[in-house]
Amino acid sequence: MALLPRRTTKPMTTRRTTRRRMNTAAAMTQPLTASPAWTDSLQSIPRSKIVAGVCLLGCVIALALFFNTDYFYVFKFEISGTQFLTTAEIEKASGTLGYSIFFFETRTVERALAKLPEVQAVRVTSQLPNRVRIELVERTPQIVWQRGTEVWWVDAEGVFMRARAALPQLPAIRDLDQTPLQAGQRAQPQAIAALTALRAAMPISPRTFEWSQAAGLAFTDERGWKIYLGDAREMPGKVVVLRALTAQLVAQNARIKFIDLGKGDPYYQ
Repeated sequence: MALLPRRTTKPMTTRRTTRRRMNTAAAMTQPLTASPAWTDSLQSIPRSKIVAGVCLLGCVIALALFFNTDYFYVFKFEISGTQFLTTAEIEKASGTLGYSIFFFETRTVERALAKLPEVQAVRVTSQLPNRVRIELVERTPQIVWQRGTEVWWVDAEGVFMRARAALPQLPAIRDLDQTPLQAGQRAQPQAIAALTALRAAMPISPRTFEWSQAAGLAFTDERGWKIYLGDAREMPGKVVVLRALTAQLVAQNARIKFIDLGKGDPYYQ
């Protein structure tokens, strides 16, 4: 029995399957594009809303920097013009170290620093992100005021300040009345006026003086004589009389304990 040759067949492909494959291949070769629906929805959003969203995002970032970093907080001052005041004293008096720059009020700090007895004038400026500059003018000591064991400085306006160093070149007044005083208080104007008038009339004068309400300004000269000058009234005339009287008494080789020029006619003993 003769064998029939083997029959080979190919699978049949329908027209629908062929078309689906062609569409798939074409899609793979084309670039991806956004669907018309998505594009239309994006374009339909008003520009104002997009801007508002960007601004909101910026505000959120700014708030995060504001509350979570030290970038906008003041932790030091740039200070100029100081001679005796320390940085620690200025920082403490300001009461604003560690504040946010957005809550930092320069006028408030100026008023706080102006309360320091040593400060005559002050200017405070601030700048982002956290820069604060303090420019000071300190009072200049003119007189050393001694009250018991306490030592103070007095400026030209009579304001008391705590003595911070030895200034032997300044005139010194010893307060015999022991009047209570504190920093920022003003000295007795009669005492300041009397000393100022004496140094104007007698440029070469002693450095150490005494003051009391009863006797006024007084000093002890090189001979050990106590000289009472009273207040500032007629100080140039008192100096002229003192020089003439001293020359006369020295010529007489007189032994003198004091000369009082503060109560009218000169009186000595």
